Amino acid sequence: MRTIKTFPFVLAIFLSLGYIALSAQEYSYNYCYNGTKKQYKYSDNFSNYEVQVKGTIKVNDDDTGIKSISPGGSLKISKKTFGNKRSIIIESNSKGNLNYEYYEGRQEIPFDPEGKKWLADVLLDVVRLTGIDAEGRTKRIYAKKGIDGVITEIHEISSNSVMALYFGALLGNESLNNDEVVAVCASISHEMSSNTERGRLYRKYSDIFMKDNTTAVVFFSSVSRLSSNTERGSVLRSIKTKIDFDDPKVTEAYFAGVDKLSSNTERGSVMRDVERSQDLSNNAYARFLMSVKKMSSNTEMGYVIRSISKIDMQNPEISNAYFNAIDAMSSNTEAGSTMRYLIKTQELDDHNYIRLLGSIKKLTSNTEMGSVLRYMHKINLNNPQIADAYFLSIGSMTSNTESGSVLRYTLKEYELNSNSWALFFSATGRLTSNTEMGSVLSVASQNMPYDEEIVIDGFFVATNKFSSNTEHGRILRGVINNPEFNKYTAYKVLESTRKLTSNTEKANVLIKVSGSEQIKDPEIRKLYLSTAKTLTSDSEYRRVVDKLME
Repeated sequence: MRTIKTFPFVLAIFLSLGYIALSAQEYSYNYCYNGTKKQYKYSDNFSNYEVQVKGTIKVNDDDTGIKSISPGGSLKISKKTFGNKRSIIIESNSKGNLNYEYYEGRQEIPFDPEGKKWLADVLLDVVRLTGIDAEGRTKRIYAKKGIDGVITEIHEISSNSVMALYFGALLGNESLNNDEVVAVCASISHEMSSNTERGRLYRKYSDIFMKDNTTAVVFFSSVSRLSSNTERGSVLRSIKTKIDFDDPKVTEAYFAGVDKLSSNTERGSVMRDVERSQDLSNNAYARFLMSVKKMSSNTEMGYVIRSISKIDMQNPEISNAYFNAIDAMSSNTEAGSTMRYLIKTQELDDHNYIRLLGSIKKLTSNTEMGSVLRYMHKINLNNPQIADAYFLSIGSMTSNTESGSVLRYTLKEYELNSNSWALFFSATGRLTSNTEMGSVLSVASQNMPYDEEIVIDGFFVATNKFSSNTEHGRILRGVINNPEFNKYTAYKVLESTRKLTSNTEKANVLIKVSGSEQIKDPEIRKLYLSTAKTLTSDSEYRRVVDKLME
């Protein structure tokens, strides 16, 4: 029995009070301790017990009499049945000698034989009610009838705190084999209704329950049956023994218990603790991340994933589980934060980046998408699969501002090959803002390779999508200004100039071409004049032709 410290004055502390239905019979039970004496009260449809215990009491081998009471101790038993009351007072003097008083009603009757017989009739009920000599009885029953005998006896006890005394005596004093530990662990779960008492036993004797993998599986299963999230979390965090996470059955039993926690706070706390205090195998990390995915709190999901310090992202199973957990987040903020944390702390291979880009594409916040994409520094855009995934992510953004920002960042941060340039211009051409498209193409025109026709073609496919003559003309003039401006590019500029509907802008571009070295080429000169004829303004036409003739 747990000792409760009290103030010097008498303070009754009620530890438990419950009403429990047992078959067709109802009973009530309560217990209080004033620092010196323990008092128990029990009543059912037929009788009432009041028992007062002081000191340490031992019963005889057949539970019919008192073997000893520690000096100065006492035992008082009263039972009222249909209005008839009987009582026994047994007191131990300073030498441990016992004195008996027996009462029927208010009349004292000689203890022997009537009192002795009545004590023999009620003592078994009393020891089951109070837990008197639980340790001694447990040893005796175990020696005679084994583990089944003790569990059968516990089944006859109604008080969780008294049951706990017997389970504690078994676990603390007997060298139980694996089958016996399994039986005790399962019985704690099935027999006891108190989460507090069950949790206390599981914490105190977790080393015994974790003695091997077989008992550990049963232990985790039993812990998962606790209906209190607080107690279950407390038990799981209290485990100091190394859990064999190389055993799939142990791993599944542990995380199945975690998954049954309905409190995200407790679940998150347990998961952070196990990742910090235990050595998880790769399979265990994959199962860990499956548990993260099942959480309903985005905050806790993010907190748990970002607390992971030891993880092998090169393992495909772990990588897949990690991104599945991110994809399960409904909060863009938490998902984005977790992806940035991953990029910062892990060495990601191409497969990881492809999967990461797929997760970015699923975000619904343009701000978070842009933030994560701009956070990447080591992505290999020469890998066609990565390049496809990267520009698909950009293309899925609905914000021209964010898309433009990422595209400009791409030009600043990465070396693009022909395939990447083509994808870049395809994404740029999907922008619906002339200003953003112009800003991106202006930067691109300063960085793209003018000697690769496939790149130049991509640039002009995007350029020709302008709906603004001003932006369109500005970009074409910027290309002409580039020192790399060559014949093929001049040809593409003149083709694009034809699409301008503003005579002023068209004339300004043509005049810019006329001042370049490429106008000396007969083919370019011929195309120049042909393009000039598309001007519908006579004054602009004369200005363009006159400039050519200078």
